[in-house]
Amino acid sequence: MKIFGLLRFAFLLPLFGGLPAHASAFEVPSADARLIVAGGIENGAYRVALELDLPDGWHTYWRNPGDAGIPPIFDVARSENLQDFNVEYPAPVRYTDGAGTSMIYKGRLLLPIRAVPARPGEPVTLAVRVLYGLCAEVCVPAEAEVTARLDPDSAVDQAAKDDIAVFEARVPVRADDARLTIDHLGFDAKTAKGSADVSVADDGRLVDLFVTAPAKWYAAPPAPVRADGGRRRFAVALEGPSGATGTNGVELNFTLVEKDRAYEIIRRLDAVAE
Repeated sequence: MKIFGLLRFAFLLPLFGGLPAHASAFEVPSADARLIVAGGIENGAYRVALELDLPDGWHTYWRNPGDAGIPPIFDVARSENLQDFNVEYPAPVRYTDGAGTSMIYKGRLLLPIRAVPARPGEPVTLAVRVLYGLCAEVCVPAEAEVTARLDPDSAVDQAAKDDIAVFEARVPVRADDARLTIDHLGFDAKTAKGSADVSVADDGRLVDLFVTAPAKWYAAPPAPVRADGGRRRFAVALEGPSGATGTNGVELNFTLVEKDRAYEIIRRLDAVAE
């Protein structure tokens, strides 16, 4: 089942510096947004996905856009009989231009959603409003509004279920092992800035490393440094909120992408010797 929604574009917003001289004639492509519904209910939740068909040459952003960009922002306030709404993010790819490094998606994108009803025996009206960035030479703040009826008695749509599963397989799974270590941490309380030296075990499957910092903190995209001793080494620039005097209690959420799987590894900075 596919529920179509209307994609509306707002004003042009250049996120990568000054607006090019030809921007007034820049053609903004059309794009579609849909909700794909697996049908039925599994373990108390509906399996749904937001589908975005990104035009050729354009991209959108991961939950942490990086040096520039607009992360997806969801609003489900107009939904009915909805208790919990959770969006999962497949691993992104790295994109570097003259302005910095971002984490992006290209092509067809499905963001898996888990929707839990407040009253399990009754249908859910899932109304999703999402704001996100659609970017090429300039970045267009885009808005999509999509709605679907989720019924516990509806038949399973096997094609939709399989489609969602493909993107669910790209969502990082939680891991807690020694494949990633923070080897050194430096933090200057006067400037609230610092850096972390990170190393990752690599047996030939490692593709890339991404990181997300907690609210009010910023962690730059991990910069590759070198490979040695079976490990790949990265530098991560950090910046805390005004008045931050240290990193106690701060956790960094690393996304480690391998050829066949992605992992989520959390590290506390106060466990690292400066």
